[in-house]
Formats: sequence, structure tokens, C-alpha cells
Amino acid sequence: MVLESFDALKKQLSSTKSTPKRVVVANASDEHTLGAVLSLCEEGLLFPILVGEKERIIALLRKMEVPEKMIERLQIIDVAGDTEIAEKAVSVIKEGLGDVLMKGHIQTRDLLKAVVNKETGIRESKALSHVAINEIPYYHKLLFLTDGGMMLTPDVDTKEDILLNALSLTKKLGYVHTNVAVLDASENVNPKLQASTDAVILKERFEANDFGDVTVEGPISLDLSLSKEIAKEKDYESPVAGEADILLVPDIVAGNLLGKSMVTFGKGKMAGLVLGAKVPIIITSRGSTTEEKMNSLMIACAM
Repeated sequence: MVLESFDALKKQLSSTKSTPKRVVVANASDEHTLGAVLSLCEEGLLFPILVGEKERIIALLRKMEVPEKMIERLQIIDVAGDTEIAEKAVSVIKEGLGDVLMKGHIQTRDLLKAVVNKETGIRESKALSHVAINEIPYYHKLLFLTDGGMMLTPDVDTKEDILLNALSLTKKLGYVHTNVAVLDASENVNPKLQASTDAVILKERFEANDFGDVTVEGPISLDLSLSKEIAKEKDYESPVAGEADILLVPDIVAGNLLGKSMVTFGKGKMAGLVLGAKVPIIITSRGSTTEEKMNSLMIACAM
């Protein structure tokens, strides 16, 4: 199975009669976040657990004209203070009472500090990494871009951890096979470029070891990853050419620029998750739309 769009994902979730996922929202006093969560709650896809100052949350819900009957059904855990809210939200997950952790009106650093706490946190993998899921008009399926949000300048071992996190996502979404493009400026190996030599090493590692049904290609340029026509013109042969599912970028700058250009210039839609913890974590920026938050929730629930 390959996901073509967020609409296709939503139809898949709606047609699957499964128990709604429990989404724990840390400091649920953000209108966009609440709007996204409640919208999918009404559709039966999730059940929200709202952590934060109860009076403030209820006041915001009433401002949003949420029916009183719905407010009464919501689970609200009354906690004050960003540090305390983050710790409580993470503890709910740690106790097995939540399936997804979502950032509300709280600093990312406060939430992640609670996530990675060695004694009380929920980190499970070597690396916490970000995956942006992009729906772009000119491409025939969703693109998973990593890591443009967490790791600054990862070395080759960290890139392997980042890639394994992303592969865990596609596997949980039902992908039988995943194509990975380890991006570089060119498909030709350049020993003077770290991105190029890292790509060679990663490709060799995944060919030599059993990481599941995955094809890793690299170094490979962005155009070859996304266009069979360009690959044909350049006489470039690879099963990944024009069929990439995951784009592994060299560093956070490349990932950030590529991800934002897909949305800004490519008129794309996106979702974002942080992986490597006990559950998927949704950390969207202050400028994120309700739609982006909903897309992120749907991806997390589908896992």
C-alpha cells in the first residue's frame, strides 16, 4: 500500500472500524490545536485528553462555541505551569493511557525536555527525529522528508537512526516496500562532500543488512528522486528514480528549505511528526494551520 494523499488517508481511517486513538494535548489552550483535535474527535477518529489549566481551556472552548454537552464529555487534566503540564502529559503516555502526544500552547523545549528525561520520559530510539509528510500537486504520492526539524548536522550513524525512524513510520502506515533517496547535489560520488560519502555508506549498510523491504539509493539528486522522465534523459537507472517515498536530507538547513519550498512554492500540504519516542509526537510551529495539525493527527492516528 502507498498513500497518495491526505484525503485518501482520511478515507482509510474512516473506513477502518478501530478504537479512537487517545491524543494527549500538552497545554490545550491553543485555538488551532483544539479546532483540529475536536474536528477529528467529532468524526470518531480520536479522543482528546486535554492537559492544562481547566478553567482556561473551558473558557476557550466556549469562545469557540463548542457545545456544552461536548465539553462535558472531554477529559481535562487540571495542571498549571509549562513544566508541570509537560511532565503530566508525558506521564499519561508513559502510563499507557495515551496513543499520541501533541504540543499545544507550550514551548517545544519544555515538552521535549520531559520526553527525553531519563527517569520519567518516553524516549525509546537513539535519536528523536522529525518527519515532514508532504502532499505535492506534481507528485503522485505522499513524500516523507527527514530530518528538517530536529537534528542539526547528523553524522552517518545518526542519519541511519533518522532513516530507521522514518522507516518505522512507513511500515506502521502499511507500506510493504519503501524507496529511500539519500539526497545530494548530484548522483555522482564526490569524496569532498560529506553528504555524498555518507550516502554511499548508508546504501552499502542497507544492502548488507536486513532492515526490511526497503531500497536505499544514494547519492541521488532531488530531480532524479522525483522524476522518471529526468532519470530517463540522464540515462540514470534505479528503482528509486521517480518513485522515492522517503527523502533523507544532509542536514536541518537542507530539510527546512526543501520542506518550506514544497509548501510555499509547490502549493503543497504537509504534516509533521517527531519519532523515536514511545508514541508519535506532534510538534507544529506557531504558524501552522488547523489543516496541517489535522493532517499530522491523521498520520499519527494511522500509526
